Amino acid sequence: MQRISKLAILLLAFVLVIYYLALNTEGGQDFLLSRGTAAANQPPAPLSDGLHVYVCGSAAPLPAPGRAQACIAVLTPEHYFIVDVGSGSVNNLGLGRLPAERLDGVLLSHFHSDHIADLPTINVIAWASGHEGPLKVYGPPGIGQVVDGFNTALTHDRQYRTEHHGADLLPPASGIMEPVEHPLEATLEFGELTITSFAADHSPVEPAVSYRFDYKGRSVVITGDTVVTDQLRSMVDDADLLVTDALSLPIVDALHTAVSSAGNDRFAKILVDIQDYHAHVADVAELTRSTNVGTTALYHLVPGPRNRLMENIFKREFTDNMVLTHDRMWFELPAGSDEINITD
Repeated sequence: MQRISKLAILLLAFVLVIYYLALNTEGGQDFLLSRGTAAANQPPAPLSDGLHVYVCGSAAPLPAPGRAQACIAVLTPEHYFIVDVGSGSVNNLGLGRLPAERLDGVLLSHFHSDHIADLPTINVIAWASGHEGPLKVYGPPGIGQVVDGFNTALTHDRQYRTEHHGADLLPPASGIMEPVEHPLEATLEFGELTITSFAADHSPVEPAVSYRFDYKGRSVVITGDTVVTDQLRSMVDDADLLVTDALSLPIVDALHTAVSSAGNDRFAKILVDIQDYHAHVADVAELTRSTNVGTTALYHLVPGPRNRLMENIFKREFTDNMVLTHDRMWFELPAGSDEINITD
């Protein structure tokens, strides 16, 4: 027994020495760096046939550690779209190794800053990655003004990058985003993928839309910001996955009491105002119970949970088929199946 213990101690000491040398010597650092960069640049595994949903941003504007603002990516083996692109979300797209060069387009649900702030960032990354032609940005009326504004703001940036890297690598015309306006009620066809836009209720914000994706018998609805409406109810009734905006009234009420007591009247008013244009968790739970939706996933969390306590408060009224999302969570909906595989 003593011999085994001595052997274990020697092995541990050997491992610790190797670990120290690897991290603290130039040769060890270079070895680990070469192995790490080689692994990071291996192409990702091909997507299986079906819908793949990636949470690139799960937070609302209120600060939430580890959470980017609203962003959901939807992929099939042939398609790649993003619904909204809030601050910090493009970092998560990169960490998820999503292929910016084949991004079919960004769909904007509405024009609040926390849904559009990273639009110029994803455009530059797609351009630098070799995206063919301008990045298309879809949205309801007003999309042209938003996209043209970003294009104007980035005029110097495009010039600098083309001059630095050359027009062959970064053609100037491919760095200018292309707005694609659609009505509130619209059907967009991309081969076997159908994207349906329908009106959301984010009053007084107008226009605002939600999007439904249908592909080979699988479906996902992404709400953007809205309260529960009859139209939303009808669109999710047979959907496999609902990804929806959600506000925790108990947490917002507690925050309101705290900031009011501290004399912060401006923030107290904001906390009152936001309650009537986001779906409350209780209403989302009722929607889930009363429809045939397969799974309901909450994102654009108001406010983004900072700890287990806040997560548990969000989950108080959950049904068995409700999920609280976090950044970089995957949902896989295989074609020809009713399964939904969730990867944390």
